Amino acid sequence: MKLFKQHIFYILAACSTISCSESELDQYPETRLSEGSFYTTEAQIVQAVNDVYRQLNRTYAASGLVDLYGELYSDNTYIEFSGGATTFEDDIKAFRIQPNNGLIQTAWNNSYNSIYICNNAISQLEKTTVQFGNPALKDRLKAEAIFIRSLIFFNMVRVWGDIPMPLKVVSADESYTYLREKKETIYQQIISDLKASKAALPEKYTGADVGRVTKYAATAILAKVYLTIGDKTSAAKELKEIIDSNAYSLDANQDGKVNSADYAFNFAPGTKNSKESILELQFLAGQNAVNSNYQQTYTPYHWAFHLPGSAETFRGSGLNSPTPDLTNEFEAADTVRKNVSVYPGYVNLETGAFVKYPFTQKYYDPNWRYPGQNVEIVRYADVLLSYSEATGDASYLNQVRDRAGLPGYGKTGYPNKYSTLALAIEHERRTELCFEFHRFFDLVRTGRAVAVLKSKGFNITESKLLFPIPQSAIDVNPGLTQNNY
Repeated sequence: MKLFKQHIFYILAACSTISCSESELDQYPETRLSEGSFYTTEAQIVQAVNDVYRQLNRTYAASGLVDLYGELYSDNTYIEFSGGATTFEDDIKAFRIQPNNGLIQTAWNNSYNSIYICNNAISQLEKTTVQFGNPALKDRLKAEAIFIRSLIFFNMVRVWGDIPMPLKVVSADESYTYLREKKETIYQQIISDLKASKAALPEKYTGADVGRVTKYAATAILAKVYLTIGDKTSAAKELKEIIDSNAYSLDANQDGKVNSADYAFNFAPGTKNSKESILELQFLAGQNAVNSNYQQTYTPYHWAFHLPGSAETFRGSGLNSPTPDLTNEFEAADTVRKNVSVYPGYVNLETGAFVKYPFTQKYYDPNWRYPGQNVEIVRYADVLLSYSEATGDASYLNQVRDRAGLPGYGKTGYPNKYSTLALAIEHERRTELCFEFHRFFDLVRTGRAVAVLKSKGFNITESKLLFPIPQSAIDVNPGLTQNNY
């Protein structure tokens, strides 16, 4: 299925403005793609589901929903300079968000547009009369679309709380009847859908299909949902299934040794779908390909900036610069993870002076014009740390620390200030997973967000743990209620 790795098709419904009779309105243009003339072959339906994968890239995009909440809203990042013409990013960073924040409005609109596209693909699969060469493919494609819809809903409910939850293609008139569902109802729907997806998805793929969502990707997100709602027993069961499968390993480069080189390997420009990867966004390098925008967004906004090893200058957007607090979170011996996560700055090639302006190297790609580095959503290290959280068993946390060459929790040399397993996991998740969109989600899930950020001078209260509903959405549908922000 090489179409998955090639350019994704954008499927547009054709509209006619020509005056015609009622019978003519029932006809679809014979020479143009339209919703009525597409979806007529197996290949076209596969293309439609490929476009569903693009929606996953949208929600996890740099300055997308998960980034805004998971990293920009956290104590991992700050903004020194940025190229934006508004204060939207600064307002999010300073916990002074208003309902007219353009970034949050875009994230809301993109999310519901993505849900529409997922629902449309699901609907087309349910009603198609196309005979698939392999009947199991149809069920698998539907499971992929349902999984991605579930993951989008999961991120939305964590960011906004109660939200409208359309599970079918909705007309403009119908949309007014979709008001905010209780988050408990949404979580139960997500759980049900993830279970169904898990049952229909394969354990792995081969060839050009590598990178599609698997049974274990659904299992990992299901475990995250359970942890979020406080059901550690169910979370542990799902996580143990992944661990016992032996499908994944901290030996990311598969050289037979588990060490810090595996951590660096995950974020090397040419690494795609490593042995540690459970779910990641797929990108392609080169002009007119599906490039990523993370390095551009997260590198310094400065006229003299250049990447390590390069004499070419380019200006990043200046977002998600690592805070000194994050830099200090790394233990002295944790050199590899720190060097990958926090690069201290660069040399001004005109003056020879070092410019202290940190940025993350997790998205480093020397092909900065057309970067194609994949982006991690779930890694095996995340699964192990989550399993320690769900079970209270520190040995899984210690596997992650052992790879980094650090003493385990409860062992000689472990930092005394992380005096409980909960604090140890919080510390480890921050240093292992920083800039992978977990930090603020983690703090909210464990009930620690306000205490941790207040202690560091952030202007945060319980009412600011959710983003406000965009005012534009309320203006369109006054039946929507607002969060207390």
